[in-house]
Amino acid sequence: MMDARWLQDLTRADFLKSAGLYVLPDRLFLVRVRKDLLRVSVLEEQAREIPVSADPVIRKQGLTEAIRSLLPHFDPAKEPLYICLSPHQAVTLELLLPRAAEDNLREVVAYEIQRQIPLRGDDLCYDFLLAGRKGDKIRVLLFAAPKRILDELLEVLASVGIRPKGFETTTTALSNYLLFCGGALTGPALILGGQGQGWEIIGLNVQSQGWRREEEILYSHWLPQTEWIQGPGRAVFQDSVSDSTRFFGWGYISDLLLSLGQESLQFEDLISLGKQKLGGQERMEHSFFLPALGAALRGLREAAFSANLLPGAGEEAGGRTFSWLHTCLTILLLIGLLLWGGSYPLKDELRLRQLQKENQKLVGAVEAVRAEEEALNRLRKEVLFISGLKERRGEIFLVLDELSRIVPEQAYLLNLRYREGAVDLQGSADTASNLVPLLERSPIFKNVAFTAPTNRGRDNKETFSLKAELERAQDGRAKP
Repeated sequence: MMDARWLQDLTRADFLKSAGLYVLPDRLFLVRVRKDLLRVSVLEEQAREIPVSADPVIRKQGLTEAIRSLLPHFDPAKEPLYICLSPHQAVTLELLLPRAAEDNLREVVAYEIQRQIPLRGDDLCYDFLLAGRKGDKIRVLLFAAPKRILDELLEVLASVGIRPKGFETTTTALSNYLLFCGGALTGPALILGGQGQGWEIIGLNVQSQGWRREEEILYSHWLPQTEWIQGPGRAVFQDSVSDSTRFFGWGYISDLLLSLGQESLQFEDLISLGKQKLGGQERMEHSFFLPALGAALRGLREAAFSANLLPGAGEEAGGRTFSWLHTCLTILLLIGLLLWGGSYPLKDELRLRQLQKENQKLVGAVEAVRAEEEALNRLRKEVLFISGLKERRGEIFLVLDELSRIVPEQAYLLNLRYREGAVDLQGSADTASNLVPLLERSPIFKNVAFTAPTNRGRDNKETFSLKAELERAQDGRAKP
C-alpha cells in the first residue's frame, strides 16, 4: 500500500507556479503558490479594494486599476491564473436526473438550466460535475454565473495582458483547499463560513479504498443572513450538522453559530489547517485568501474538482500529459546527473559560499547607496509637492473660504480633495441633498453632483460624496 501511495504522489511531483484570484463585489484577494516536487508553499498574498458604484464605468475603471496594481506581484506569462467568484456572483444547484440522461448529460443539463435559472442559456456561463447517485437518480452539481460578470472580468484582464485559465465558485475552491490540506480526511465533513451579508455551507464526503480516495460534494447552500436565521437556513443547518462528523470554519463563522444558537459547536479553523499543511506559513491571516488559494491549487495539479465556467475552456488533459512527461524526464535527468556528476554539487556549494562571503562585504556599501537614493527621492517629492502647493494656494484658499461660508453648521467634512479644477467632498449632514443647491448657487462651484449613494448612519446623519467643478478654474480668475 505504501508503494502504491508513493507512486501516486510521484505522479504529482513537479516544479510549478500558479496564482489564484478571489473576486468579491468590493475586494480582490490574490495568492501565489509554488510546488517544488511535492512541497507546496505560499509565495505572496495581496488584497485590493474595488470602489462600489452603481455606475458600471466607474466600477470597471476601479477594477482595472486594482488588477493593474497586482501585476508587479505575479507574472501572468509564467503563472497561470485561476479565478474564484464569490457566491454573490455565482450559484450552485443540485440537479436530480434520470439515469438514462447520463448518456447525453450535457444536452440534458443545458435543457434543465432553462427551467432552473431565469436567464437565457446564452446569458449564462456554466459547468457541472457528476456527483454520484441518489436512489434511481443521478446527482449533478451545476455551477453557473451571468455571462456579463465573466465578460467584464475577461475584458479587464485582457486590457492588462492576462488571460485566465479558469473560473470557478467557492464550492469547488474551498472543497479543493480542504481536501488538499486535510490529508487523511475521511467520512462526511462540513465547511461553514460567511462573507458579506450571507453565509455558506458545503457538505463533503471522502471514502478511502486502499490508496485510492473518492471525493464527493454532497451539497452547497448560500443564503442571506436573515434567511439563515428565520427561514429555511436553520433547518438546512440542523440536517447538515446531524449528518457530519467533522466541521471546518472560515470567514464569519462565529457570527453564523451565534445567530443559530450553536456557539458550543466545535470546528477546526481552515487557516490553521492550511498553515500546518504548508509548513507553518506566517501568511494567510485573512480567511478570504482561502478561496484564492483553493483556485490556485488547480495550477499545481492538486485539485480534486475541476469545474470551469470559462467559455470555451479546453480540457486540461494535454497539460497533464506534458506534466507527466516533464516529471519523468526530470527524474531521469536527476539520476543521470547524480551518477555522472558525483562531486559537482559539492563544488557548486563551495563556490556559492565563496560568492556569498564576497557579497557580504558589499552589503554595507549597497545599503548606504540605497539609503541615499531613497532620501533623494523623498526630497524630490517634497519639492514637487511644495511647488504645486505654491501655484495653487490661491485656488485652495478661495475654495476653503467659500465652503466655510456656505456649508451649514449641521454638516461637516471628513475629506476634501482638490485637483484639476474640481473638488471632491466627503462628509455627513442631516440632509445631504440640501448641499447640492447650496453649492450650485455659489459663484465658485458648478456641475455639483453626488458620486456615490448617500447612507444614513447610526447618528441619524447622511454620509455623502460630492464632486463640483470650479467656475473660475477655466477663465484663470481663481487665483487672487
